[in-house]
Amino acid sequence: MYYTLTTDFERLAPPKLLYEPGFNVIDATIVQDGKRYVMFLKDETRHPPAKNLRVASADAPTGPYGPPSAPITGNYWAEGPSAIKLGEKWFVYFDRYTEHRYGLVTSTDLVHWDDESERARFPADHRHGSVLRVSREVLGGLLKQ
Repeated sequence: MYYTLTTDFERLAPPKLLYEPGFNVIDATIVQDGKRYVMFLKDETRHPPAKNLRVASADAPTGPYGPPSAPITGNYWAEGPSAIKLGEKWFVYFDRYTEHRYGLVTSTDLVHWDDESERARFPADHRHGSVLRVSREVLGGLLKQ
């Protein structure tokens, strides 16, 4: 995984290595959690296929990130993590792409994970997405539409 920096989205600094855990990585999402940064990433190992989500953390958004966790998703192919922490609980939404559905895993410690995919509801054919906080006013306007 590589990164670049910019102040104007016109000029980009030369790319730098962000994370090299010893396997191919795609679809990284970084979330600030207090003074640390948590990266949710896809293990894109081809042979034998891994295709799962993992977690790594760092003291700065540009790393260095520690070793990857054990897989946080189950025995299915997962990608495109989008994460948010609400209170003390992490919610990681992702694409269970070979099943043509979306999934959800939750955790309070980033170590032990519960698959709550059966509780999550998304529009048909939903793919990679983003999670963001909005005010009640904005939510009300969206629900009216």
